[in-house]
Amino acid sequence: MKYRMLLLAIFLPLVLFANAETKSERIPVQVKSCKFLVTVPEGWDTIPHSAFVKKLDEKAVVLALYPKGTEYFEDKYVLLSFQPTVKSLNEFSFETIVKELKEMNDKNRKFDSDSIHVIYNGMDTFSNDGKLGVSMSLTVYNDSSSINCLQNLLMSKFGYISITCYNKEQMTSDFEDIVQEIIKGINIDIDYLYIEPQEKSGFTFTNVAIGLGAGILIFLVLMFFENRKKK
Repeated sequence: MKYRMLLLAIFLPLVLFANAETKSERIPVQVKSCKFLVTVPEGWDTIPHSAFVKKLDEKAVVLALYPKGTEYFEDKYVLLSFQPTVKSLNEFSFETIVKELKEMNDKNRKFDSDSIHVIYNGMDTFSNDGKLGVSMSLTVYNDSSSINCLQNLLMSKFGYISITCYNKEQMTSDFEDIVQEIIKGINIDIDYLYIEPQEKSGFTFTNVAIGLGAGILIFLVLMFFENRKKK
């Protein structure tokens, strides 16, 4: 009996310590039109608020993630934001939303300004742990530099949870797996879940896409004009 108690006294703290070390961090996020939890994947960490507001508009980004052991906003990183829509997405079928977003991308496949050149590389849909979303790939050029972006739009009742990953190199399958892990670990509050309607309703382009186009441009401006803000 004493021997068993001794073993318990030795190993129980070790088990508790191991569980504490492997327990994933869960970050609550609440914005005007949505509420959800984000689980930080193993090997990744959050970029402190004080660090990302120096480079980014804090109103556009609710959470920033990066691989541990790397510099902030170097190599690869993930930005989360929320893009509200004019009407509830629950009024529209997922098929209808995807169709309209694809038409929008086809019409705006290229974006050019004095210093920014954007090429949209394609769009796909996904279902992750019962959550529906759209994934869009694009490459942004600024003078002699470029960055690869993959924006995932997760459906919620009143808009999109945007999970946008950036990589100075080509997107790798490992990085894409991490992003899918992040999406899987997002738990949307029941009051803000996207639920497809039983009957199809009328649809206009502005209803769904108004938040999307602005959201993409916000991120592009943030990424390529960040140096101006630091000066």
